[in-house]
Amino acid sequence: MPRRKKQTRKILPPLAENLVSKLSNADARLRRKLLRIGFWTVGIVFFYGLMVGNYGLPRIVRLEMERKALEEENQQIILELIDASRQKQMLETDPLFIEEIARTRYHMVRPKETIYFHRQR
Repeated sequence: MPRRKKQTRKILPPLAENLVSKLSNADARLRRKLLRIGFWTVGIVFFYGLMVGNYGLPRIVRLEMERKALEEENQQIILELIDASRQKQMLETDPLFIEEIARTRYHMVRPKETIYFHRQR
């Protein structure tokens, strides 16, 4: 007596064949519904991709805000640098500027000079 072979059933190919035949025989309403579900799925995945990750919109907005803040800080530092270089130049060349700094900042006076302070109310 010949041996019986055990038959194995594949799960996915019959389902795939069954789905394709059902879709081809199904009415237009079911196909439209499946198409709509497919579009919504693709849209949700696309929206999720926009919101998450290195190239997401929130990260792009945050980086743009940081860039603007750094540009403003750079402008402020440039202005301070220009001011400091102008002050250095005046300290090297202008004796009146040096005298004004000595009188205001360090309360220095010339010999035999009397300073009268005005009292503020």
